[in-house]
Amino acid sequence: MIRVPVAKEGLLFILPSVLLSFLFCFLGVYALAGLALLLALFFLFFFRNPARSAVSGKGDILSAADGRVMGVEDLFENEFLREKVRRISVFMSVANVHVNRAPCEGRVARVEHRDGRFRLAFKKGIDEENERNYIVIDRNSEKFLVVQIAGFLARRIICYVKEHDPVGKGERLGMIAFGSRVDVYMPTSYRPMVEVGQKVKSGLTVLAKKGEKS
Repeated sequence: MIRVPVAKEGLLFILPSVLLSFLFCFLGVYALAGLALLLALFFLFFFRNPARSAVSGKGDILSAADGRVMGVEDLFENEFLREKVRRISVFMSVANVHVNRAPCEGRVARVEHRDGRFRLAFKKGIDEENERNYIVIDRNSEKFLVVQIAGFLARRIICYVKEHDPVGKGERLGMIAFGSRVDVYMPTSYRPMVEVGQKVKSGLTVLAKKGEKS
């Protein structure tokens, strides 16, 4: 048999849908049984959690999310990193895998969740307004920041790691349910290897490589 990995959070949606399907079938309400089964299949698809190899160069920074690159820009991050950084933003649609992964190896220096709004994930300013979760990763003398941002349909941000945890490159950090955005902040000494509009996969696609400051 082929095992289909599913995020454990999805069981809260998948199992009730399957049970409802059996119940409606037992009662002879086949239309509702079929609808419940389709719902279970949707949740099974949405909460899929495929294995990823995370094979890359030693200094490479990997994508933390599946989706499409919606921004590559330099800015000053004045709270967690407190320096000029390069930010690469990835938008996740409902069809994407929603498990987020560590862009590099290191140690979790800080985790902070903040409540907020649930505006569309591609709207300007949601990185300061929407519900979000910050994960700072220390790697030697460098710091990286992963920000999980809830979108219009996303009502729950899940974080698997806590402060002082060691993490490996490509290791699962958490997930966001039903469409959202993930930003990765890195030193400006990393050269972007992706461009706006490009599709990426967490733990597989190289976002940036170590290089000269630009």
